[in-house]
Amino acid sequence: MKTILVVLEKSDENYSAYIPEFEGCIATGESLDQVKQRIEEAVEFHIAGMKEEGLDIPDVFQNEYKFSYKIDIESLFHWFSGVLTKSGISKLTGMNQSLVSQYANGIKKPSPKQVKKIEKAIHNFGEELLSIQF
Repeated sequence: MKTILVVLEKSDENYSAYIPEFEGCIATGESLDQVKQRIEEAVEFHIAGMKEEGLDIPDVFQNEYKFSYKIDIESLFHWFSGVLTKSGISKLTGMNQSLVSQYANGIKKPSPKQVKKIEKAIHNFGEELLSIQF
């Protein structure tokens, strides 16, 4: 199964999504959940239109695929507010809570190394949660 990278971005009023390898396929929405749904619908719409016009469908869309979403740290905190807290991320990453707060509020932008550290901590936490049974 192929993985399609979708870039999610926040503007002042809404969210947008695009697929770097699928030019012209974009979506907007009032929430991240809505824009994710709309980009998936946009892909289906684009593919249907390409088929109707006899255009070549990109190889990645020929078989089963799934979406992977790339978002910035500020949007991550906004999306998971109430679930991912600044103190929780600080605890998971070992980063200073004040610094995490600055990242979450868009005051500072994390370096690529810090982004990877946050990403790894969240993924590790998710794996721990997946290993729990009730």
